Amino acid sequence: MRLRDVFDRRIAPALRCRLCVPAVLALLVATAGIAYGVTNDDIVTALGATLFVPSAVILFGIGLRRSGVLSGRNGHRPS
Repeated sequence: MRLRDVFDRRIAPALRCRLCVPAVLALLVATAGIAYGVTNDDIVTALGATLFVPSAVILFGIGLRRSGVLSGRNGHRPS
């Protein structure tokens, strides 16, 4: 499979995903909060920031499935 085909099938639809923008934002907030909590010895902030990680993963999954990058269980597109 050529690189251009991979880009056209997988990466290009993922870049057009509207739900991926909030997912990236949630992941950035989580990363910044964890980094701040670890560097300042604030375990409550670091642990609180980890609560953003599942939200980001779920948003990525929903967005990529809607854009057609991820398929259903059997390889069929969801209806």
